[in-house]
Amino acid sequence: MTETQKRIISALVMLGLVLIVMSFGPQASLGLIGIIGILVLDEIYTNFFEKNRNRAGYIAIQTIFVIAYTYFNYLDVQPGVFRIFVNAGIVLNLFLLIFLFDKSTRSKSVLNLIRQFSPSLAIIMLIPFMCISVLFHQKNWITYVGLIFILNFSMDTGAWFFGKKFGKHKLWPVISPKKTIEGLIGGVFTSALVSIVYWHLLIDSIQMSVILLFVFLALCSQIGDLIQSKIKRQFEIKDSSSLIPGHGGVYDRIDSLLYVAPLFAVLLYISKMMR
Repeated sequence: MTETQKRIISALVMLGLVLIVMSFGPQASLGLIGIIGILVLDEIYTNFFEKNRNRAGYIAIQTIFVIAYTYFNYLDVQPGVFRIFVNAGIVLNLFLLIFLFDKSTRSKSVLNLIRQFSPSLAIIMLIPFMCISVLFHQKNWITYVGLIFILNFSMDTGAWFFGKKFGKHKLWPVISPKKTIEGLIGGVFTSALVSIVYWHLLIDSIQMSVILLFVFLALCSQIGDLIQSKIKRQFEIKDSSSLIPGHGGVYDRIDSLLYVAPLFAVLLYISKMMR
């Protein structure tokens, strides 16, 4: 079986799993997002930090994440708290953007600092996962969740297809040798087009601001992927894990989703205010 076939089969299996869980409602779906968060923390701690699961640091980050995620999503759901996390997510994205373009040794020092104080990782990763969970507390949660998934995965699929078929010019070989400019353009076009059609059919009318916004979000999706590529390069690993055939690890699959989530949550708030 080729890598392409593995990738397609794995994607279909993951899609089926997500749809099955979503059919049980927002509470079950929030649980799935929480489990994904646990898996991402596991991959970072064991593969990036190269530490064992029986260490106190591992127990600490998983305990902090599970307690905080459960409390804010199930026990004390407050809209104001979610807005705090969304604002924190925007700030975190700005720092990650600086990290991406920082060529000095400082960017690696930041990662080493997090490695030394691993419990801080739980808070850092809690922020984007809480931004994703915002969507599941909305009245039309299925519509918004479908949109953010389509936006990110169509970007990934479009970039992969156009890069494979037409890619000749490297995008940023120092960070990600396989990505091409043609793949970026094709991915942004695919993601923006699919998202615009979805928005028009299920949410609202199309305006130029909406088109530009989806182009921007598609670009941000690629930025999230590049940020993870730089992190992996600095930690000298190829994939976050080998859990998903053809895709690598869970973190490899949702890196762009985590970066787009705070921005998408802002879009959600703005669109609700404009209606």
